[in-house]
Amino acid sequence: MHTILPYLLSTLISGAATAQDVKLHKGCDCPTIRLDDAYCASSVVFEGTALGNDTTYAQSGIKPVARDVIQHTSTRFQVTRSIKGESSETTTVHSAMDADDCGFHFIPGKHYLVFATFEDGALHTDRCDATRSMDGLTPVFRDSLSYVEAGHRWEGSMPLDGPCK
Repeated sequence: MHTILPYLLSTLISGAATAQDVKLHKGCDCPTIRLDDAYCASSVVFEGTALGNDTTYAQSGIKPVARDVIQHTSTRFQVTRSIKGESSETTTVHSAMDADDCGFHFIPGKHYLVFATFEDGALHTDRCDATRSMDGLTPVFRDSLSYVEAGHRWEGSMPLDGPCK
């Protein structure tokens, strides 16, 4: 035991020194947001099927790295149910391309619940919004969404009867 302890200690110290030189991938860091807050912050909420994705390239200020020319992806949806705001039968939603920018990747043919906000004249969403695949919605989530749709909110763990602030 005494002979293994110095070996383990030196391994830990050298591993820590090596880890300091490693650049970590930034990644997406989203704050925790309640469903009622996400609903209130969204300009539109709808259920729809992703029809296709298009890449939008930056118009100016292109950086020298090739991936920087891509501004975002645009996904066209067939709206099956409009929950909040006005959505036409087909609606386009933009999302960042890079995972570090919290971009949401929509798969054509899949059905989604989309929470989006109007920014710069277009709808935008990302992984920090409540947007998600309809396949993963639990009965509890669906009940909570119905509660919020009816104009209810929470204050802490207490339900409130009141519209979005």
